[in-house]
Amino acid sequence: MNPSFRTPKRGPSRAHATAGFEELIRRLVKGASELQAIESGQVDAIIDPATGRAILLPEAQEALREDQARDRSLVRLSSDWRWEKDKDYRFVSCEGATIGSSGFENKTIIGKRLWDLPFDNMSKVDWRAHRSKLKRRAAYRDLELRSRDHAGGVRYFSVSGEPIFDGQGQFKGYRGTARDISNFKLAEAAWQESTGIASATLDALAAQICVLDSAGTVILAARAWRAFAPAKGCIGIGVPEGVNYLAVCDNAGEGERDNGIAIAAGIRQVIAGERELFRYEYGCDWPIGRCWFTLSATGLPGDRAARVVISHEKTTRRKRAEQLPGLDYPVAKRAPIYPVPKRVPIANGVLAAMPRKEYQRLVAGLEPVSLTFGDVLYEPGDSIRYIYFPSDCLVSLLTQVEDRMALEVGLVGSEGMVGIPLALGISTSSVRALVQGTGAAMRMEAERFQLEFRQSPSLQQELYRYTHLLMAQFTQTAACNRFHVVEARLARWLSMTRDRVRSDRFHLTHEFLADMLGVQRVGVTNAASALRKRKLIEYSRGNITILDRKGLNAASCGCYRIIKNLFDGAQR
Repeated sequence: MNPSFRTPKRGPSRAHATAGFEELIRRLVKGASELQAIESGQVDAIIDPATGRAILLPEAQEALREDQARDRSLVRLSSDWRWEKDKDYRFVSCEGATIGSSGFENKTIIGKRLWDLPFDNMSKVDWRAHRSKLKRRAAYRDLELRSRDHAGGVRYFSVSGEPIFDGQGQFKGYRGTARDISNFKLAEAAWQESTGIASATLDALAAQICVLDSAGTVILAARAWRAFAPAKGCIGIGVPEGVNYLAVCDNAGEGERDNGIAIAAGIRQVIAGERELFRYEYGCDWPIGRCWFTLSATGLPGDRAARVVISHEKTTRRKRAEQLPGLDYPVAKRAPIYPVPKRVPIANGVLAAMPRKEYQRLVAGLEPVSLTFGDVLYEPGDSIRYIYFPSDCLVSLLTQVEDRMALEVGLVGSEGMVGIPLALGISTSSVRALVQGTGAAMRMEAERFQLEFRQSPSLQQELYRYTHLLMAQFTQTAACNRFHVVEARLARWLSMTRDRVRSDRFHLTHEFLADMLGVQRVGVTNAASALRKRKLIEYSRGNITILDRKGLNAASCGCYRIIKNLFDGAQR
């Protein structure tokens, strides 16, 4: 009986030559063509019919060792340790840059579970949540743990892991990496200390001063700034820490709108590095008469959290002196007035549909965030800590299947909100919310959202309407996955993505698309190739470009038009 052969994934190689394998080949291989295939490097392994075991030939063994060495090298570059656990979550191996005083070494962790180790920053509730994630066979990233080393020093570790399954889909355990992040945490603490010193310095000043980050959020404010009780017309003065200053200016009330938009536009130029200084003078009516203020925005160089210093100065006396030239009062040079840009529209559909007054109250609790491809906002069973109103990012809602596969059931972009269960009185997520398109969003804490939701009839109406549309999308997607071919489903999915990110270009790998559509990767590859041959799309290394939007819509299954008509018909 001739042995079976495995065809290698690489091309021809040099002849194999060791005495032991020559004897083995003579015993197992009889045909001349088979011997020639081995000699030419077309075969990686032979199978011994007596035992059924595959025997790697010398060069294949060498290639395997090289692959393993490369993998180990890459792991060492990205982490300090790599480890494996068994199905009971006990460590069975740990190797890497182990140091005796590190507190994360073989002899201290082998045979133990993570929660058996002396980490002191995790409560019983925290460990319970972690074990719940493990029972769902979910991957976890950057779990921060704290312990003390043999010298009594504090050490911090970041641990990430993913489940392991055998060829039959049976759970075998976890494997992952760990990093020592003590230096990073110490640097973070030093930064917080320096921030405290900066805050104390600002408090010692009598001027109304605050500091903004790159998103325009107030991160530091002087005591004089915090103590100021602004009257009508004092745009942005007194905005508390943690609130977005630019959003407050963008949404200034009637009579203040033009000044607010001009101020926000000037500050954005400073943040972007287009100018070093922006000054703006404006007037407002107080009970004591007309008052004037001058705002100055000064850029801070370098790549740091603090980007702009804002100061407000009351310039009423100087302004009145300008208007009454007979008074002997020193007149400073008048600050230039910059043209007022057009109003920036509200990017999220739910927020844009709200009445002006209710939106202004809601925006005080919103903060701008940047969501990155691959971020997991919630896992099934997780408590919903934040809700998100996407602007130009994209979030997939996925359901878990058989502990290891995820299938997309919904897609949320600028038309809706992530965290809709909170609007229905449910505080936990039933799906995984995965960011699949990097972009901006507005975020609000769950408790604040529930308070605002109870007080805002218009927010209730908009979210109930959106919930109905989302449920319709869920049911239509389920039917689509069951009855339509992959090519039409892929066209539908790309068209829906384009509608939500408002761009013809985005980054999506074939592997990611396969998970979204619930098919094998080869199915996505074939479907994408068919759409490319029809010159509807172009793709390269995960970068997808829609060449013919109308043609792609026409190539989609009817589910795309059903869902789109529902959403378009619900818009006001």
